[in-house]
Amino acid sequence: MKLIVILILFFTLPGCSQQTKLDKLILQLRSSDFGDVYEAKDSIVNYGRDGIPRLIKLLRDTSFVKLKNTADLIYPGAEEFYGHGWIVHYDIDWISERAAWLLEEITFQDFGYRDLSINEDSLMKLHLQDYQSYLQTGNHKVNFKDKTPRQQLLAFRQILADSVSKWWNTNQSNWTRFKTIKEGLLSSEEKLQGKMLQYLLYGKTACQELTLESYQKDLKPLVQKIQRSKNSQARLAKSLLEENDFSWLKIKPQKTGS
Repeated sequence: MKLIVILILFFTLPGCSQQTKLDKLILQLRSSDFGDVYEAKDSIVNYGRDGIPRLIKLLRDTSFVKLKNTADLIYPGAEEFYGHGWIVHYDIDWISERAAWLLEEITFQDFGYRDLSINEDSLMKLHLQDYQSYLQTGNHKVNFKDKTPRQQLLAFRQILADSVSKWWNTNQSNWTRFKTIKEGLLSSEEKLQGKMLQYLLYGKTACQELTLESYQKDLKPLVQKIQRSKNSQARLAKSLLEENDFSWLKIKPQKTGS
């Protein structure tokens, strides 16, 4: 009996340790110090799909935690501008926006948080995306005009959180970063192609299935096709193809997991 208990602990404790590390990083993401937030960011992104459910949960967090020590960071909540700096297009004084920032980076999806603007048109557009479902559930009946700007913001973020949850419920069984990159390169949307090429060239976060072999087999032909297309992303595709030492792959950490 004692041996059985020891074996159970042996096989379960590593998983618990990983979960604890991720939970600690999620807690660190809530810090008021931008240095702590920045340090946690890429580590959480490297967890890939394991981090997604925790970040989705944070989308419903209404906490406002003003960042300090932002140096020359440029973001909607910045109180000083030095004429240069790193731009983050999310209002990351809000915990929900920090979660969205990481979620959109992990998944390469546009959930509507980037440069978030709230108005009747954007609310109605979101509502109509799945109108029949809303008719059945009765969700999202928001009297937008009777709310203060802050209430409008919180209500709109809750609607976006519902949309993200639904996306994950639909896609979680077969989602991987690699698959998303491949689909993006295959897309006819040049902006989406560019997002994937930017990640491949400059991204420093993990993608489990991205290896030299998988790039050569599955992605390189798509990159070559973009280069031949002469579209707005052709130059970026050419830059990637000219990286003969594959230094872009070496800057991405290897990780077990999706």
